[in-house]
Amino acid sequence: MEPGTVVWRETAQSLLRQKWLIMGCILLGLLGASVFALSQTERWTASSQLVIGPAVPPALVGKLSTSADKSGPLGMDLPAETQARVMASPTLLKAVVKALGMPDNDQTIQDLAAVTRVKAVTDNAYLVTTDGPTAQKAVDRANAIAAIYLAQRNTEAKSLLTNLAEQAQARSKTATTQSRSLVSQIDEAVGRGDNQTAAALRDQRVGLATEARQAADDAAAMLKALSTVGAGSQLVTPATTDTASSSPMVARDILVGGILGLVLGFGLALLRSHLTPYILTRDQAARASSAPVIAASEGHRRRVWQRSAPELPQYEITALGAEASGALARRELNPRAFAAGAPGALLVVSASPTPNSAGIALAMAEANARDGRETLLVLADIEGTPVLPHLTGHEGLTDLVNEPAATRAIRARKLFRPGTVADLYVLPPGLNHEETAEAVGPSLVPGIVADLPPGYSVVIHGPASVGRHGITPLAAAVDASVLVVQVGLDKEMDVARLTGALQFAGAPVLGVVLIGTSTQDETLGIPLNYKPLDAGAQPMR
Repeated sequence: MEPGTVVWRETAQSLLRQKWLIMGCILLGLLGASVFALSQTERWTASSQLVIGPAVPPALVGKLSTSADKSGPLGMDLPAETQARVMASPTLLKAVVKALGMPDNDQTIQDLAAVTRVKAVTDNAYLVTTDGPTAQKAVDRANAIAAIYLAQRNTEAKSLLTNLAEQAQARSKTATTQSRSLVSQIDEAVGRGDNQTAAALRDQRVGLATEARQAADDAAAMLKALSTVGAGSQLVTPATTDTASSSPMVARDILVGGILGLVLGFGLALLRSHLTPYILTRDQAARASSAPVIAASEGHRRRVWQRSAPELPQYEITALGAEASGALARRELNPRAFAAGAPGALLVVSASPTPNSAGIALAMAEANARDGRETLLVLADIEGTPVLPHLTGHEGLTDLVNEPAATRAIRARKLFRPGTVADLYVLPPGLNHEETAEAVGPSLVPGIVADLPPGYSVVIHGPASVGRHGITPLAAAVDASVLVVQVGLDKEMDVARLTGALQFAGAPVLGVVLIGTSTQDETLGIPLNYKPLDAGAQPMR
């Protein structure tokens, strides 16, 4: 299988494991979008389109004598973006407010400016869009903005042309008056015989006459242009009444909320899956323990606020123990080769406190005893939950602490109690809960196992955690170990550290019993460095 396929498969499985988180985010998005959409004020939108023709020709504007006289900017051909801004400006909207009979105050003008949008479609075409509390009011506003702008622009253009014509007529009148005043000066110069002065005055008179005629022509052109002002400007597409409001759009908002919730759910699910320190899949358990998963039971995912290990039903624990014991007997693992005929000793241990590991150890011991081998189950978890209630009040492991070394083996065998099936014996933890007994008790297990008669198979249930005394005393008494891992409860780092400690102590982990796997976890739970057992390797006894 390609590495990319594995990544996509794990990603899909992680999303399936977090399906309730994803569904919760989707529901949250839908709920938030619904509340947002339904709380919005109903709003209607209307649009009108107008075309603006030329106003005052630039050639005529240039005839103004000074720049200060170039008043009336609406009457000139301004850039398209500038005219769009003028249409949506508070100055123009103030006239719209008055025309529509709306309250004439700054707040009304600001509210209208906030919902008014003017777009320059081309150099002379504009789209005016505005909102209103009703469809008809939105239409009235859009049409009023366009109509008032065209009217003001025409008024400004006519005012500018009239101003230009008056200035031109004034220049013509002044030039004519000055030309007439030169006639007497020319006659006086001729009478004096000053022909040079007379010639200069004649030339000046000709220039004034020419200027007067030009100014008169300009005035006539400007008066003629007054009749064409606004001829190319009109409201080509008036706004019409809509049948549906533009806001709120409940369906659209809910759809967007659902999509955002889905994206948020996917993101949180992936983030939680990649950042969580807990073991969630078979592959994670196999990677942390460097051993394959030999038995697994499905269960509910642990909640973030509830990190506990619920006790499995007895039938499920028995099935897990039998499956794990069968895997060992069939040599489906890769343990070190045990000496032929030597008793096999196995340690069942978990990385965190769980009521299930002792039951699995008992089930594995029962399965081993049913195969016809005398089996001893050592309950070395001093503070663990008793799995055999009928042995609770008997002496056990902790009562051997004060026993002399010479008689300890004999006393230990006297403490063996019959188990639940034939050929199964149990060494209970005892009721001595003194600190010395609890600390020293597990260290007596290697001597007890070494003094057993030939042919015994031993299953030891170790402490639910490594604890302050370490795992070395129990690991020294066994040939291999099996880890009980709780999905969503055991951390990957803790399992890896426990695996390393067992390997260092000479009790390599043969396999993992996984509790609480997800139904979407379809992986095999085999580490990448796993190698099949050699044909000559002896099965565990």
